[in-house]
Amino acid sequence: MARLIDKLPDKKDGREMQVLVLGMPRTGSISIRTALGQLGYKSFHGGILHETPELYPAWEEALRAKYFNEGQKFGRREFDKLLGKFDATCNLPGAMHAEELVKAYPNAKVILTTRDVDKWMASMKATVDATFGWKAFEWLAPFDPVWGPWWRYHKLEHAVRPLISPNGERQGYLDHYATMRSLVEPERLLEYRVGEGWDRLCTFLEKPIPDHPFPHVNDKGEFVVGRKERLWHAFGCMLVRVVPITALVVVAAGLGLRNAGW
Repeated sequence: MARLIDKLPDKKDGREMQVLVLGMPRTGSISIRTALGQLGYKSFHGGILHETPELYPAWEEALRAKYFNEGQKFGRREFDKLLGKFDATCNLPGAMHAEELVKAYPNAKVILTTRDVDKWMASMKATVDATFGWKAFEWLAPFDPVWGPWWRYHKLEHAVRPLISPNGERQGYLDHYATMRSLVEPERLLEYRVGEGWDRLCTFLEKPIPDHPFPHVNDKGEFVVGRKERLWHAFGCMLVRVVPITALVVVAAGLGLRNAGW
């Protein structure tokens, strides 16, 4: 069966992947993406994937190949097609392919954003898990050309979580970091908490330290607001598609009643 990824053009620009941020979600990934941007990198993050919603199916294909053995697993050529416009990648979906990215880009430096595991679990529960439970997404998202593909992919991510963490998510978190330490040479690896600020990050990346504060964004409140905005966008798309049809039905019914003598 032909793969969707094979229909995408090969990478043609000159960007080379320089930084792989492969920590788990909710460990400051948007803050560090913002920081990398201020240091001159062009960073990919799942939070901007809605700008190219046509790529969601290809990322879904990558997940199915890795975790469900559906088709050939992705390597350098495939990831270049998805990430070729960037020289850094942060958070999901990249972190769900951490081992493959480390192998595909052997010259890239690896940053593991981290935090206390129990605080991480509490953050996941209050943000990702809480908003995934909003059932309205299930029937509103299909009306939305942007957040519909996201919702489909997002559900697959959640389906994969038990496969990543068969012994529970607390242990899965610890196992992820242990795996990364075993795969990446110490001189190529930085374990980092965004609360540390610029110094260690800039030293590792061999960049000058900016003269402004390190950015801290996407706390719990911002995350939930972002999800609500997606839900309302999907609701608006539903109205645009359903209300005209409903109005037409009502008008047709009214005309029918009128013709019947009502």
